[in-house]
Amino acid sequence: MKKLLLFSIAAGISFTASAQKDSTKVIDNKGTIKWVISSTAAVITKSDSTLLYVTPKQLSDSSFAKFANNGLTKNGQTLELGGTLNRVTTIETSASNFLQITGLQSGSNTADSVMVINPSTGQLKYISASSLFNALSFGNGLTKTGNLVELGGTLTKATTIATDATNNLKITGLQSGTLATDSLVVSATDGTLKRVAAESLLQSGEVNFSATAGQTAYTVPNLPVAASKIWVYRNGAKLMPVNDFTTTTGQVSLTSAVGSLVAAGDLIEVQWVK
Repeated sequence: MKKLLLFSIAAGISFTASAQKDSTKVIDNKGTIKWVISSTAAVITKSDSTLLYVTPKQLSDSSFAKFANNGLTKNGQTLELGGTLNRVTTIETSASNFLQITGLQSGSNTADSVMVINPSTGQLKYISASSLFNALSFGNGLTKTGNLVELGGTLTKATTIATDATNNLKITGLQSGTLATDSLVVSATDGTLKRVAAESLLQSGEVNFSATAGQTAYTVPNLPVAASKIWVYRNGAKLMPVNDFTTTTGQVSLTSAVGSLVAAGDLIEVQWVK
C-alpha cells in the first residue's frame, strides 16, 4: 500500500523539469520528492516551489569553487590571483616558459625597492634601491660623494687606457703653462706617462782637445748625429760642416784638407746641443 501511495504521488507531479534540473528525482527520508540540479546547469532556479538539490558528485565538480588559499582568493564562484601564501611555493620557469609581467609602472630609485633573488634557493626578496647603490665600492681613480661618482682619485693598480688612430684620448680646455716652472709629460716606450722638467729636455756639452799633428778624428760622448747641432772650432776659428768636418755617432772627423793644417798642440773645441 505504501509503495502504491508513493507511486501515486510521483505520478501526480505533471510539470516538466526546467533546463536547470536533471530528469532524475530523489526522495529524502521524509518522502519528499526533490529535483537534482543538472550537471550542465549555469544558474540555480526554483520552479513551482520545488526544492532543488545538488548531488555529492556535483559538489565535488571542479567547476564549483569552494575554497581558495596559498596566494588565491575566492570571489563568489571565481578564483582570483591574490592572497597570502601559507607554504613555501615554487613557480618553475624555463627558457621557453618564462614568467612575464606587463604593464608595470615607472618607479622611483629613492622611494621604491628592487627585487633580488637568492641564487641558491631562488627565493625572491627586496632591498631598497639606495642600499643597492651604497653596496657598490669605487676606487682606482674614481671617487663617490653621496650618490655621485666622479672621475678623480688615487690609482691602486697599473691602469691602461687603450687608444688607436680612431679612438684616441683627448683633453680639451688645458691652460697655458710656463717652461720655467711647469713640467712636461712624456711617454715611455710602453706608454707609461711620466713628467720631466722642461730644462732637462735641453741637453748640451762641450769637449776640448789638444790635437796632435795632422789629427782628424775626435771622440765626443753623447754627440748628436745632426751636424746642425754641432759647432767645431780650431784655435777659436769656427769650422764649417761638410766642408771642414763631418759627424757620426759619438765622433767628429775633420776633412783631409783641414787635418793637414792641424799642428801639434792646436786647440780643437767641440760644442753640441740636443
